[in-house]
Amino acid sequence: MSTAAEPSTTQERPQRQAQPLLPRWVSFGVMPFALAAAISMAASAYLYVHARNAAAVPSPMVQLMGLSDGSGHPAPGFTLTDQHGRPVSLSSFRGKAVLVAFMDSRCTQVCPVLAQEFLLAQHDLGRAAPHVAFVGVNVDPMGESVAAVEHFTQLHGLSRLPNWYFLTGPTAALKAVWSAYGIQVFLPKGATQTVHADYLYFLGPHGRERYIASPQVDQRKNGTGYLPQSDLNKWGRGIATYLRRSLAK
Repeated sequence: MSTAAEPSTTQERPQRQAQPLLPRWVSFGVMPFALAAAISMAASAYLYVHARNAAAVPSPMVQLMGLSDGSGHPAPGFTLTDQHGRPVSLSSFRGKAVLVAFMDSRCTQVCPVLAQEFLLAQHDLGRAAPHVAFVGVNVDPMGESVAAVEHFTQLHGLSRLPNWYFLTGPTAALKAVWSAYGIQVFLPKGATQTVHADYLYFLGPHGRERYIASPQVDQRKNGTGYLPQSDLNKWGRGIATYLRRSLAK
């Protein structure tokens, strides 16, 4: 995959635009039609630009992951609390490649699939695994407790990853991180989980944004998300590949 030149350290960081919510896994029955339509149009516009940007580096893996180059700018910093109740700052991972995901502690759709992909990626990383961190930022304002992120971690097997950090905090602190990364979060009335943007940020050892991926899932009749094992394996390899590439920058 071709990459852009490293940006100058004097280059001013552009204003980040909020990313649209992707509606492929959303049940529009729980939200007003006008909101659903607005989200759908925003997502269509995003996907058009995303596909155009990725066209310069076409490959099956790029297409599978909806992958595009990151800005190359320093990722916004933050300090939150992990699933063990310990404060963790993004800057503490300097020297490592970091995957930042935005996940709902009560999610039954995209997030459990991501958990499976992270486990597969960890295996594929091999000797590079100690130099990588998987960081989830909680987007569930109704499940902000340490117990909530610990429950998700245990439920989906992520406790097996020594380099997994599911971070949470007060609503105001979480909202600040969502805003900094352009992540929209919406809690439909009566819903048990949020509608939110699902993007993966790949950061290099110096904390710069290298790649952005857009997860995809299929949906069972009961509303839960899944992917065939063959696709999960491809995602695991893809995540590991771009973490290694991020580590090398």
